[in-house]
Amino acid sequence: MAARLPLTFGLVPGLTARDRAAVLAILENAQWVYSLGRYPKKQVVDDPVDMRMLRERIAAMRKAAGELSAAQKKKIDVPWARFEDDPDETDEMLWTVAKKVTPKVIAEMRPLVRDTPEAAFLIAPEGPKAPTKKTKRPKPNPKKSRS
Repeated sequence: MAARLPLTFGLVPGLTARDRAAVLAILENAQWVYSLGRYPKKQVVDDPVDMRMLRERIAAMRKAAGELSAAQKKKIDVPWARFEDDPDETDEMLWTVAKKVTPKVIAEMRPLVRDTPEAAFLIAPEGPKAPTKKTKRPKPNPKKSRS
C-alpha cells in the first residue's frame, strides 16, 4: 500500500491544505486586529468591548498559528514568540501585537495564499507614507498689467 502524500497546491510549493487553512485563519483574524490598530491607542485601550475583541482575535490568531507546521513557520519571517500565550499579558502588549506584529504577519502570509479565491478579500497594510514635497508656485508678476 502506497503512503499518502500531503495535498499540495501548485502555485505555492510546499503549502499543505492544513497549512493553507491555518494561514487563511491567521489572516482572517489579523485583518480585524490590524483594523483595530488603525484607531487611536487611547480609544481602543479605554474601551472594554474593543479590548475584548482585540484579545479574542489575537487568541484566534495564536490558535491558528498552532495549526501551522513547524517547517512552514521556519519559512515565514514573523516573530512567533509574540504568538505564545502569556498569562501576564497586558493591554499594552496586545496593542504592540496589533501595531507592530500584525502588519508584518499580513505582509508575510498574504502571498502564501494569493492563488485562493479568499485572497481577493484580504487587506494589504499600507506602507509608511512618503513625505510630500511642497512645490513652489511662481509668484505672479505685479509689473505685468492687463490691457
